Amino acid sequence: MTTERPLPYIGISGVNNLKHNTDPENTSMQYWLMDQFTYAGIENRQDQPNQRQILLGVKAVHKTQYLDIENKYGNEWYPVGEQEFATALDEGGSKALKAAQIYFDPGSVADADYRNKFIERICERGKSWLNTLQFDMLPWQQNDAMLPFIEEVKQRTNHTIILQAHGESMQQLGAENVATQLGRYAHTLDYVLFDASHGKGVRLDPNALRPFLDKVYESKQLTSVGFGVAGGLSAEVVRNELTALVNTYPDLSWDTEGKVHGIHEDGTLGFDPNAAKDYLEASSNILSALPRAV
Repeated sequence: MTTERPLPYIGISGVNNLKHNTDPENTSMQYWLMDQFTYAGIENRQDQPNQRQILLGVKAVHKTQYLDIENKYGNEWYPVGEQEFATALDEGGSKALKAAQIYFDPGSVADADYRNKFIERICERGKSWLNTLQFDMLPWQQNDAMLPFIEEVKQRTNHTIILQAHGESMQQLGAENVATQLGRYAHTLDYVLFDASHGKGVRLDPNALRPFLDKVYESKQLTSVGFGVAGGLSAEVVRNELTALVNTYPDLSWDTEGKVHGIHEDGTLGFDPNAAKDYLEASSNILSALPRAV
């Protein structure tokens, strides 16, 4: 069994190129973020485990991409309909993970036809840029059909797969059962993202996550799976809370969303470039403190 995990990532979720350009040169959000990732000194690291790739996440939820209607967060954060999703990112910067963050309707997720239709729609709409599928709030801990469904999606699409281990799954299963259940589908999963907050802005608690990370890193079945954490990750939380986890698990990935979005002067919700830049700089700082690979 291989022990090589995929290259870890630093993620920024809720990306959409449509509005609120982030610099005077009118650079799209995608390329601005990729530039900031490079300027922070992360992309050019050649030493494992310090090297990371960037992940750009685009929201793909039931309301905005199945019903094609705007939600309360606005279309800068959640692209609405086919055209906005198709242009949320583009094919440039091939090294980046470009993810559709899929959130099924809780009342319909048990319907296999609905799930398949939604996946087909997302893959078709994002075909010019999409290479990663992230499954958020999927009830895999209580519905035995969910992990086989992901396995089928992986076989059909060959996209990188990220499964969120959300708060409900962590609470219901506990650390040992999470590792055991995921271990049966290690061949399907590229990454597992532990996120107890899921958009609620709750500050990351490293002590609560550590038992889960201990178990999955110890698992002989999960040696080819990468692991990440999310939940309330601002630059300040990265520096003060994430450091301890990265020192123990130096190939850990992490992702932010809510803390790099805010309210614009016109009252709309959307991307905050200053917060994103600070987050990437903080991420670079804690990677710089890791021992260099020999």
